[in-house]
Amino acid sequence: MNRVLILILFNSACALAPIAITRAQADGEPRKISTAGTDETAVASFLQSYCMECHAGQTPKGEIPLGDISIVDIGNLASGQDAELWEQVLGVLEEQEMPPEDAKQPTSEYRDAIVNWIRNGLQAAANRETNARAASPGIARRLTNLEYQNTMRDLLGVDLHLIDNLPKDPTKPYRFNNTPEFMRLGPEQINRYLECSRRAMASVIVDPEKPQVEKTRREWKPHGLDRGMGLDEVGVWGNRRHSPATGMGIKTFPATGEFRIRMQASAILPEGINELPLRLVMGYGLNVNSATQRIAPVGTVRLTNSPDDPQVFEFRGRIENHPVQVGRVINGEKQPDTLTITPQNLYDDGTLNDGRRDLAMPRAVIEWIEFEAPVVDVWPPKHHSDILFESTLRTENPAAYIRTVLKKFMSRAFRRRATAVEVERFAKIYEMLYPELETLEAAMRETLAMVLISPQFLYHTESNDGRWAQYELASKLSYFLWASTPDAELLKLASDAQLSNPSILEQQVLRLLADERSDSFVENFANQWLSLDKLKTVPVNQELYPRFLYYVSAGERRGTEVPYRPTIRDYMLAETTGFITELIRRNASVLQLVDSDFAYINQPLAAHYGVEGVRGDELRPVAVKPENQLGGLLTQGSILIGNGTGTAPHPIYRAVWLREAILGDEVPPPPADVPALSDSAGESAETALNIGELLQQHRQKESCNDCHSRLDPLGLPFEHHNAIGKYQAFVPREGTRVRAFNKKDHLDLDGYSKYLESIATVAVDASSKLPQGPQVTGMRELKDYLIANKREQIASNMIRRLLGYALGRELNWRDRFQVEYLRLQLEEDDYRLRDMIVAICQSEAFLSVPSESTRPTKEIP
Repeated sequence: MNRVLILILFNSACALAPIAITRAQADGEPRKISTAGTDETAVASFLQSYCMECHAGQTPKGEIPLGDISIVDIGNLASGQDAELWEQVLGVLEEQEMPPEDAKQPTSEYRDAIVNWIRNGLQAAANRETNARAASPGIARRLTNLEYQNTMRDLLGVDLHLIDNLPKDPTKPYRFNNTPEFMRLGPEQINRYLECSRRAMASVIVDPEKPQVEKTRREWKPHGLDRGMGLDEVGVWGNRRHSPATGMGIKTFPATGEFRIRMQASAILPEGINELPLRLVMGYGLNVNSATQRIAPVGTVRLTNSPDDPQVFEFRGRIENHPVQVGRVINGEKQPDTLTITPQNLYDDGTLNDGRRDLAMPRAVIEWIEFEAPVVDVWPPKHHSDILFESTLRTENPAAYIRTVLKKFMSRAFRRRATAVEVERFAKIYEMLYPELETLEAAMRETLAMVLISPQFLYHTESNDGRWAQYELASKLSYFLWASTPDAELLKLASDAQLSNPSILEQQVLRLLADERSDSFVENFANQWLSLDKLKTVPVNQELYPRFLYYVSAGERRGTEVPYRPTIRDYMLAETTGFITELIRRNASVLQLVDSDFAYINQPLAAHYGVEGVRGDELRPVAVKPENQLGGLLTQGSILIGNGTGTAPHPIYRAVWLREAILGDEVPPPPADVPALSDSAGESAETALNIGELLQQHRQKESCNDCHSRLDPLGLPFEHHNAIGKYQAFVPREGTRVRAFNKKDHLDLDGYSKYLESIATVAVDASSKLPQGPQVTGMRELKDYLIANKREQIASNMIRRLLGYALGRELNWRDRFQVEYLRLQLEEDDYRLRDMIVAICQSEAFLSVPSESTRPTKEIP
């Protein structure tokens, strides 16, 4: 098969230097300033007076070297470092971040004139390049792992977990990895893709003979109710041997195919509890002490019916997605492979580890479980007949049938019409394979596996010559909002050349957002934009926060989260992505990212944050009061824990997150020669009263002050939120040992809470003098300041994030004007998120080809 692979791979593949000048070195304000962008002398004077002292020489501050920047005729800049530098200068001048607050300041008129000169020059250069960039071919980028997984699912009609077999995609904090720089393709990946495509086609294309159906059933009878839990019951922490909680073993099952699990179940619900979430998992090694634990969820039901009214619930899935325990060889004979189905009681009220309280908590009652595979309601299954469809050509003209099958499949796989040359190439591959593999099904499996490693499938659709412009637009839309291939409706609109019609485009964007597949967009976008993966890498200090994580019933298992049970951190990740999804659903203002009148929580999260009256494990919008200290992203656990140390809040980490993720600044990493916070404070750190004093000492060093003067003030208001994301008005004195919960000393969690309150005697200082802004105290005043004074910056940042993600590339200085057009277009209606997504999809940048009908009528001032 190497010969075929080589055939596919080889036959299917498809800055100006700045002008050095001598500048005027005049000092002071010029008599006359040109706002039309023609007075280079005034600009040189401004730079010399307010910038060069810090940003010239061998070690310019902030990595912004202005010593050799070109001033003559900025409108002729096409690319390169000078344009990027001018864009950086423009940004800090517009936000009035430079000159520093304690330095000499220009008049507002002088600053505005320089801002207009730079803006006009950059815009002229960007406008001149627009048509050239639209006509030039883009850089090829492969599908991300998520896009590949979703594309295979929607193309084949079978949801197979394939990406575990692929190398992990690279990541970078606050950046998206769906760009050409990250999404490259190497020989090792081709081999992995070939393995995945062969595995997928083995599942999708079946043999003509109907397979034998394997069935397993197990029943449980009530037992020992007078002595405690019956063997048919599943408590929060399981049950005794031979109960459903220990699982139902399966020894006979097919290697591929759909399975069906039926279960008769009910719930014993104590007063005040309305439902019990019961999840089925399938795999092996569920015992908490197993070193080889591998399971995958089957599905979850929420039981509300009592044992007097048992009901039957059905689950479906694919055998291939569940890890199999390979049978051992005993006395030279291999034992059967096995699977285990296990019900899990996921009830969680935030106090799960208060000791063994199974009888006081809701229990599931399982009467019987049945397993059946493969499910053969129709044979061959739909995913097979969608590819190898019934046709008289199959017997009358096999060659024509093969080419028809290939053209239909390849057009869907390539996300555009397959050409006759492309179809013929793969038809020849089929003809090479058929004599060796002997059946149409076997030869077609291998041929289509080759289609699925071709560049036309693995790379994003590009329309370099304009032939596939409408199909490229369909792919842009679907990979932006679904992280998957276009569906039949999008491809039909592309085929009819209707997709670029603004009204039809808006209709399709709203349709895609309303589809559940858009969940992939929100989760992937939010995880990378907000750098949420940090949440699970922070080791929470179990001495200081002994009740943060819930472990096995025998007591807290220090340092190890239960791998098969959702934790508070899982709920926090879901809280953030669910919150953003809800904002899009409501078409809410982007400013609600900073503050909102609701939180997106469930009962465990409500218990963690101190919100009363929330029941159940399903996350949903919950109205919050001022005393809850919630609303927006800034007070969510995923953000606060991920930007802490696990022992204490970290104002610098949180300030960097705020500037990068919300305000859109790019914060450079600290220089290698800058000492750590505690080191720079020296011996006096031991006597510092609070983090504010430590930071003040840190800023005494000039090398530290440059960045910290703009970071510290934004981080200190977060101090009211501790390392695990809970609001704290008071903290224990330095050196106080916090005892872990134990029943002897604390009786219960209420007693433990009172103990914690008793030792928290020092008021938290969360006050700060903001850069170029007022004095604020705490999160409430910081949020108010951001919404009142940084609304344009917040909106522009969100537009940049969405636009860059949608285009699959890093934005640069040329894109700032498209971002400004979009912001002005959305400003009147308070920057609503769903409108923002529609506007981005109708923008010139997204459509690639400039169009008067999509240009906002409002000009940039």
